Amino acid sequence: MSLTNVKPLIKESHHIILADDGDICIGEIPGVSQVINDPPSWVRPALAKMDGKRTVPRIFKELVSEGVQIESEHLEGLVAGLAEKKLLQDNSFFSKVLSGEEVERYNRQILQFSLIDADNQHPFVYQERLKQSKVAIFGMGGWGTWCALQLAMSGIGTLRLIDGDDVELSNINRQVLYRTDDVGKNKVDAAKDTILAYNENVNVETFFEFASPDRTRLEELIGDSTFIILAWAALGYYRKDTAEEIIHSIAKDKSIPVIELGGDPLEISVGPIYLNDGVHSGFDEVKNSVRDKYYDSNSDIRKFQEARLKHSFIDGDRKVNAWQSAPSLSIMAGIVTDQVVKTITGYDKPHLVGKKFILSLQDFKSREEEIFK
Repeated sequence: MSLTNVKPLIKESHHIILADDGDICIGEIPGVSQVINDPPSWVRPALAKMDGKRTVPRIFKELVSEGVQIESEHLEGLVAGLAEKKLLQDNSFFSKVLSGEEVERYNRQILQFSLIDADNQHPFVYQERLKQSKVAIFGMGGWGTWCALQLAMSGIGTLRLIDGDDVELSNINRQVLYRTDDVGKNKVDAAKDTILAYNENVNVETFFEFASPDRTRLEELIGDSTFIILAWAALGYYRKDTAEEIIHSIAKDKSIPVIELGGDPLEISVGPIYLNDGVHSGFDEVKNSVRDKYYDSNSDIRKFQEARLKHSFIDGDRKVNAWQSAPSLSIMAGIVTDQVVKTITGYDKPHLVGKKFILSLQDFKSREEEIFK
């Protein structure tokens, strides 16, 4: 690593803190920080100059001119060691993808990328990966609107919204992208207007239609997406010839990750993520075993589950089939967005690959179900 033109910057996600015993702590979170024990006297002024404005030779010249006793190889060794520990970033890096406005807009998120930095990249690179991605969201109800909003705020480059429904007044208290004056409008267009009001940098593609088990049309709706969110009750495991099954099949063929989510007013469920990377199991490989796990051993509960999946309602024209409240939806969407961002950027490892996370909103008890390894 040549240090001649590097302008070292102690990551802005890390503070430099002096301990009572004179040790220097860089960062505050265990696992992504470092303590310099018994540092020589030149280390403190050297660190103070690692502000991204000076090259390493310039830092050395300034320190010498200020009377600091230091050898150039010692300074270079400190910089190289900090870089190896992923505590530095090169402030000479310039993004050709992000505008200055975007760098400022996403600043706090970029700090988070810098903090973890699992892929050992300049934090701008992770944000660039988001901007260059396209996420297809099937369903713009409670789940889809909250996910779309949070992904838009995160800086996803393109959101592809698919839904054939119109906004109703009962949507307003839980489907976050709609306002009272949107009632009667189609959901995808109303959602687009609100998303662009939050972040005009996001490209929004809308499809005012319900997804059907038509493979050709589903391939068109998915297009060149780089991630798919199934924001509806995913019953592809339990019913035959569903759109979910076909979407999973297309995603596998195109190597597009898919995340599922679900829940009810009392419980949320997020996952699993199918990476469709040729390494992890795919939907078609696990659907039979998952189906077997679904039904409860209690015969009464199983009877309810089977009837529910068949939509065997005998109470007339059902106006309300399933719903969730804004608190449960916002919690769920936060977890989904976290996992989608991690999968796309690689700044950290997504946890829900092959796993489903379930949280009770009554007693806050949580559990994980392993769908596949």
